[in-house]
Amino acid sequence: MIVSGPLIANDFPTLLGAAIEGMGLAQMPQPIAAGPLATGKLVRVLDPLVPMAPGVFLYYPSRHQMLPKLRAFIDHVKGHAATAMKAKPRRKAHGPTPAL
Repeated sequence: MIVSGPLIANDFPTLLGAAIEGMGLAQMPQPIAAGPLATGKLVRVLDPLVPMAPGVFLYYPSRHQMLPKLRAFIDHVKGHAATAMKAKPRRKAHGPTPAL
């Protein structure tokens, strides 16, 4: 059965599998796509247009009356990210450098 229309998924394994099967483009973290990229099952197509936004983004309802376990998780992620940023050099963007 052929199905037309957009594929909407909310998990990386589904997006990765669909991209490998040629169903379209998928945007995902590099570590998740590293294996298929290395074997040639996937190729980067929009690298020059990818914004460099290091880090993890966490959205939660409010800072008021935050649960202690959420506060501990945020502090843990921030500490891990700071350590990782110090140890890892930033990747340079591909393509020409824009003139200022």
